[in-house]
Amino acid sequence: MSIAAFIRESVLRPRLQRAGCMVVYDPQRRYRALCRSLAAEGVVVVDASDNSIESREAASQALIALGQAENGLRELLVYVPAAPPLTDEQRQGDPFSVYAACGAMFPAGDGDDYLSLCLKAKPDHGTEIRRLFEQEALPSFDLIDNVGGGLKWPTLRTALQRIRVRFADRAAICLFECPPGARSSAASGRGSLRAPSQRYALEAGLYRSRRTD
Repeated sequence: MSIAAFIRESVLRPRLQRAGCMVVYDPQRRYRALCRSLAAEGVVVVDASDNSIESREAASQALIALGQAENGLRELLVYVPAAPPLTDEQRQGDPFSVYAACGAMFPAGDGDDYLSLCLKAKPDHGTEIRRLFEQEALPSFDLIDNVGGGLKWPTLRTALQRIRVRFADRAAICLFECPPGARSSAASGRGSLRAPSQRYALEAGLYRSRRTD
């Protein structure tokens, strides 16, 4: 399961179903697509990214409809691309905090921070996940997805996938990563680069061995 699917199906959807009404605060806009994908029959998603006034009206109307069983509305999710209010003063200035008070909010505690979610999604790869967060404050979903599976170098594989290079270009990068001694041997024409290059390619998930045993 991808990290995006894990967050949507294991965190956002169950919390929304339990509470009926939920506000997702997301200053990095990392979860916007996930929230919008939850819209369905009986589920209204209000996106406050573009027009706060219109989104307030839409959220207000949806909340009223939520209390009327004949409308068939079961759940309301309000997506807010801002940091969650932490103090009473901040809550008073936040037009969407009332929806969180009526139901639930995300994030709600340290367990909802991005690092914690990634560790929950890939519990067997905690060391690599933490290393990625040390290198980059907010690793992309693609980068997290490339952790594990017996492969190495998730950052390299993610970059290659993004620019959609051909296998020849990928192999060239793998060759570049080989030890200097191996590269000099290849330059001399002895062909000793083949094995190391395939090994690096296999580790990066860019090459599949033709062996069948």
